[in-house]
Amino acid sequence: MDEHEYRRLLCRLSLGYAAYHTWAQQARRERRYNIARLLFASSNVKRIRAERTMHELGEVGTTSDNIARALAGLEPEAVATGPVTGTSPLSRELMGRAARALAENRDLTSDELADLYVCGTCGELMEGMAPIACAMCGTVREGFLNFRIAESMGALGPNALVKALEGAFTTIAALFDGLSDEMLADQRSGVSLKELLGHLIDMDIVFRERAWLILDTDHPRLPNGHPPNLAGAVRYRNRFGADLLDAFQLSRQQTLVLLRGLTRDAWHRIGIHAVYGKVPLLHQGNWVVDHERGHMVEMAQIRHNLAQQGDGTPMVRLPQGVIPEALTGE
Repeated sequence: MDEHEYRRLLCRLSLGYAAYHTWAQQARRERRYNIARLLFASSNVKRIRAERTMHELGEVGTTSDNIARALAGLEPEAVATGPVTGTSPLSRELMGRAARALAENRDLTSDELADLYVCGTCGELMEGMAPIACAMCGTVREGFLNFRIAESMGALGPNALVKALEGAFTTIAALFDGLSDEMLADQRSGVSLKELLGHLIDMDIVFRERAWLILDTDHPRLPNGHPPNLAGAVRYRNRFGADLLDAFQLSRQQTLVLLRGLTRDAWHRIGIHAVYGKVPLLHQGNWVVDHERGHMVEMAQIRHNLAQQGDGTPMVRLPQGVIPEALTGE
């Protein structure tokens, strides 16, 4: 290809990466974790191929050269790119499966979307069992990016997971600090802080029941994932905020008693999930941490909105970094 064609390709790949990555984040917010996994894998296909194209164009040098380029400013030409997503037969097939699942108001199941792999060298997308090497460029499977079913909720290890669960009460107590019961029940942001905390209590109980089943039974079939949905938490709006904090703290202490000190083998015991198939306890722990963190960010936004609405009630200023950063691994 000539330089113009490479630049056209770079624009197409970069736009495709941005689109898939943004759509994947939205799918996680909607708790369509398998569809998010597909979209994240697709975004990495585009990212890897865009990086290869940058090298082909000679736009990657030493770090000193790259900083000079950054300061000078890269200014791409406006080019007609053509389609930037759904550009391969496999991609279109996988997106079609997602479309059919969403038409039925559900996520993809483990039977409908197997483990996904993206070659870290050329960006080839693969589904199912990872081959020994990439059929396109020969990169060994150890060089693949993995988007496995059991990791679709997140990749926290046991230590980081327990630490996140331990810190949740402190974070939520800070978010509630200085707010009256009337403010905690305020619904001008669409949902009240009391309802959100009540929902987290419900979900912690569901998680603990699942964890107990997995630890106590070989390959148990797990109950339905989201019976205590947020709409059902309206009953918490008339509870005292202090009582809800106490209830969450008590529930979380019971959950942590169950989880602390578990062996690696215990964390990898398997349950059978209706959507995700065979999933380890670690997967379920990542599910609750990811779910809680999303709602804690929502709580922080509601608190900010209450302060902006200025009804005359002073609020305690939140300490910096009240919601810990999401970390992966140990």
